[in-house]
Amino acid sequence: MKFLLYLAIFVVIGCHFVNGRLDINNNDKDTSTTIDASSSSGPSTCVPPNFTKLAAFIDSLVSSYDYCDGTEWAVSDFGKNQIESSNANNSQETASTIKLWVMLAVMEDIQNNLYTFDSPMFCSGINTTVDGCLSLMIGISDNCATYDLTVLTKMSHVNQLFAKLGMTNSQFHHWCFSTCPGYVSPCQNDDGSSASNSLSSHDVVSGLTQLYKYEILPVNLTSLAYKYLLTAHGWHPMLGLYVPAPVAHKQGWLPADEGFYPFTENDEATVFTECGEYAASVMITRNWTNSNEDATALELGAEIGRYIYCSFVPFGYSTDGTPCSTTLAQPLPGPGCGGAKIYSN
Repeated sequence: MKFLLYLAIFVVIGCHFVNGRLDINNNDKDTSTTIDASSSSGPSTCVPPNFTKLAAFIDSLVSSYDYCDGTEWAVSDFGKNQIESSNANNSQETASTIKLWVMLAVMEDIQNNLYTFDSPMFCSGINTTVDGCLSLMIGISDNCATYDLTVLTKMSHVNQLFAKLGMTNSQFHHWCFSTCPGYVSPCQNDDGSSASNSLSSHDVVSGLTQLYKYEILPVNLTSLAYKYLLTAHGWHPMLGLYVPAPVAHKQGWLPADEGFYPFTENDEATVFTECGEYAASVMITRNWTNSNEDATALELGAEIGRYIYCSFVPFGYSTDGTPCSTTLAQPLPGPGCGGAKIYSN
């Protein structure tokens, strides 16, 4: 089954984004495919988002779910504006969102000529390449592929990347799955601290901004990073559920219905719309009283994603057909969690 899933993974061949368009190059200078993120109906006038209103609505929405405790978020337009929850610097459990940063560490190695995408490797029980292993890790969130790639790039390299990017509330402490083919005991991906892997929404958006501005990788590798992230499957979409635009993201979950206590539902995304690009992070780690908490957290994240998209594309429609004008006309749904931070340059 895993082999069939691997064969189904989208082949990474290179892409770039311009003004809300995803340009996928197929290695032929004269041929390319462009996916247009623009809406096919309604006025096409883009106006700058009202970040003050956006911050107030997300803060209020989280409060209406009674999720102020354990929920953090951040949004940036990669330019003059960033908003975030008052607790966005708190370190929280990553679950599989750490895999995005493992991918970037591997791609730094490739940039530094330590190996190539075509270098052969044993990954998750099959003989493949670094490219194939990255596709497994991001595309289907394969934990064993993550184990093998972490052995390859080294956990210390991921932490060095965090330090270089100023992601001071983020740490990679372990990735050990003894059932993985090729697992070696004692685990090579363990610093012995017993601490949880951690990110913060502030750090995530800061890191995604640096990726977008080519401050981590050059243009060609940045395009490939987005291409991998566009293949990422969440078993139930979060930030991109209602978004009719390309969403390059990585989700992570430690679900309540599988007994994780506290449970975790996270998403980190770069979204490419016809009215501009943005980065967003939602991180939810909470204690629970019933195993339906995952559905509630995913719904909250999806509604946050809908409102962000509509703030950028007010003439658009969510994937369920709801006009963004209707979404943006909603009153504040709750009293708020104590305010959000708004940064403007």
